[in-house]
Amino acid sequence: RRTAEQKLTGFIVGLRDRLKRLGGSSVTIPLAMSRQDIADYLGLTIETVSRTVTALTASRTILVVPGGLRILDAPKLEEAAAS
Repeated sequence: RRTAEQKLTGFIVGLRDRLKRLGGSSVTIPLAMSRQDIADYLGLTIETVSRTVTALTASRTILVVPGGLRILDAPKLEEAAAS
């Protein structure tokens, strides 16, 4: 059973890897999904997704930018996804 942080970080790492394979940037990830869409996809509540994004931003792992997010600390993100 995975925690909300593991689910969300795994989702972000998966998007980054998919984008990288398509030749895109592996640092800034465009998100066409709302937080509600992400919550539904991961089986979480929107509040949990918002809290987790806030925690990842506070720990300087990601940065929310217009239209997506930027990975600031890839090793930390990957570690959180793998735990």
